[in-house]
Amino acid sequence: MADRPLSIDIRHPLLLKANDLVLLTREDGEIVQAVPGFGLFYRDTCYLAAYALRLHGTAPLLLMSSDSEGMAAQMALTNIHLSTANGQTIADHKLSLRRTLLVLEDGPTFIDTICVRNFGLDQVMLPVSLEFSTTFESMFVLRGAPVGKRGQMHAPEWDEKALRFSYEGADGVLRTLLVDFSLAPVIAPRTTEQSIAWFELSMAPQATQDLIVTCRVDERPVGTRPPLSSRPPRDEAATRQAKEAASKALLDGYARLETPSKGFGEALARSLTDVALLEVTRGEHRFTAAGVPWFVGLFGRDSLLPTIQCLAFNPDLGRRTTAALANWQGTRDDAVTSEQPGKILHELRVGELAHLHEVPQTPSYLTVDSTLLFLIAIARHVAWTGSLELFETLRPNVDRALDWLNRKTAENEAGYVAYEGLTSQGQPINQSWRDSGTGVLRNDGSYPSPPLALVEVQGYAYQARMLGASLLRRGGDEVGANRLEADARQLQARFLRDFWMEEEGCYCLALEEGGRQVTSVTSNAAQVLWTGIATAEHARRTAARMMKPDMFSGWGIRTLSADHPRFDPLAYQQGSVWAFDNSLIVSGFRRYGEDAAALRVVAATLDAADGFRLRRLPEFIAGMQRLPGDGPTHTPRADPLQAWSAASIPFMTTELLGLHADGFEKRLRIRRPLLPDGVETLSLHDLRVAGAAVSLKFTRRPTGVESEVIGGGDGLEILME
Repeated sequence: MADRPLSIDIRHPLLLKANDLVLLTREDGEIVQAVPGFGLFYRDTCYLAAYALRLHGTAPLLLMSSDSEGMAAQMALTNIHLSTANGQTIADHKLSLRRTLLVLEDGPTFIDTICVRNFGLDQVMLPVSLEFSTTFESMFVLRGAPVGKRGQMHAPEWDEKALRFSYEGADGVLRTLLVDFSLAPVIAPRTTEQSIAWFELSMAPQATQDLIVTCRVDERPVGTRPPLSSRPPRDEAATRQAKEAASKALLDGYARLETPSKGFGEALARSLTDVALLEVTRGEHRFTAAGVPWFVGLFGRDSLLPTIQCLAFNPDLGRRTTAALANWQGTRDDAVTSEQPGKILHELRVGELAHLHEVPQTPSYLTVDSTLLFLIAIARHVAWTGSLELFETLRPNVDRALDWLNRKTAENEAGYVAYEGLTSQGQPINQSWRDSGTGVLRNDGSYPSPPLALVEVQGYAYQARMLGASLLRRGGDEVGANRLEADARQLQARFLRDFWMEEEGCYCLALEEGGRQVTSVTSNAAQVLWTGIATAEHARRTAARMMKPDMFSGWGIRTLSADHPRFDPLAYQQGSVWAFDNSLIVSGFRRYGEDAAALRVVAATLDAADGFRLRRLPEFIAGMQRLPGDGPTHTPRADPLQAWSAASIPFMTTELLGLHADGFEKRLRIRRPLLPDGVETLSLHDLRVAGAAVSLKFTRRPTGVESEVIGGGDGLEILME
């Protein structure tokens, strides 16, 4: 992945999602074909590349828009001065347009409800047009990949009831977009690639006219009967009921937080809603997708980390995602996809290019850390829930993952988890979360020589072994548990010797060929603290190093020091700030008692969230230095919705509150609870530990933060430390 693969600018979209169906539009509801990333997407294919509403050829004026519900967006629009074809004049702002965009898993379906009201004194005849266009392009092509083999595009068809766009894919899949209208067009849609439906609305003064557009996505084998016109379009009341039902069900199973602190409460609520939105069900599997619009699919690292981050708010996320990933665990050696026995995938795609094997994500296993995070996620879920059910179900997968870890470390002379870091053409390629070609650089800006052993990956390996030992011990395998613990301790001793930079007072980024340190100062050094591999002294000094001005931007800790010769605050991993990275760092700071630093990072993250629409943290933000009066700087490259970014504030909240569950003992420990700056009290409801639900209240006092049980918790021991 290049730092800037395309000039993509989707910084301010309306963003809706229902299972696999995703809609991104401008804030006025328009899909602009010239901007990759806008569109109606389903399973790695763009089903609607252009969509525009016009009033006698003129775009309406946007007054308000909101997509806070996640599957629906509301808009208020009006007209500018119109002279219609019959010589009638409609003055500025005499028409009110209330517009609702809704995506539903049922179908899957996109519904656009347009309610027009005439506030003028005269009867109006309003010409309205809706423009559609699609070529069923792959998400990979939109991001700049070669087009590859293509099937047959059919000309759009109008059957007097519905407009049908269809494409017979080279992969044998017939993809169809069927468009119904609640009103009959006065001019049938032109059957060209860019089709326009024309309507004429007649409205008396104060009268209202509704136009409902229903777009249904369909995939079936080529050669089978194409879909017929769908059922009659819903009326506005039915659409509203469908939206309310979907919205109500979205956060089932999640703990709830209440606080008078509006900013913090809204940021956390937004985060949990977004995590819930990103779940996808495909067949018998349900999992957390990585992000929107480009990454609506099953990933390893990117799907696992959000389930770890949200464990306190919904432990079921981890159970569902690990089970899905276990289904695709590697069974053989494959040089093309990097599959290996026991390895957990990096990315699975399901569109035309993937079906034709024109991209390697079928799935791709090109990651060095997903298998480690898979083990960590299972162990943390088991500890929180106090149930061995997931472990026992996935025991063969756990054993194969541990076997992979043993083989991987045996490949490296020093016993580290490493990767080669070069493509077959000799270009840099990285297999950690710093997966851009420029993600791992020496301190002079040059590329290190593989094999590369990244610092945080060794921490993941340490934690995977330590937590894996607890799993085996619970499962009755004392010998295996002791062996894992011994391996973890030996790794820790080597790590503390080989990765520490005394002059910098933190860990190096990686070891390259020959065991030489890659001495760049990066956020990875602090991510290590989350894993528990560091010593207390190293943790203290690393925290201090991260909070120096070259690393702490005021909006969070940068991925790369601003003193580095390749520092670029807008680049993917050369100085930008990633929320998920900072959330793991906060957890590490809290683990080692660096509470003041943790509070500063949390405050910076919450301030950054305040600067984004809906308080939604994007994939990453620019690493510009914060100045008085500044807001956080957007980056055109960043995904507007990313699972591990959405999960960052919930994880920071869990860590600040000091929540530590021991499900097997039916015990919840609350250690040194803290509240974010400006938050005086909060209540956490329906926190589930070992099957018991408890509600807690945290209050700031002059002597510190006090915690109390305010409901539930039957059979659960609460220890406040």
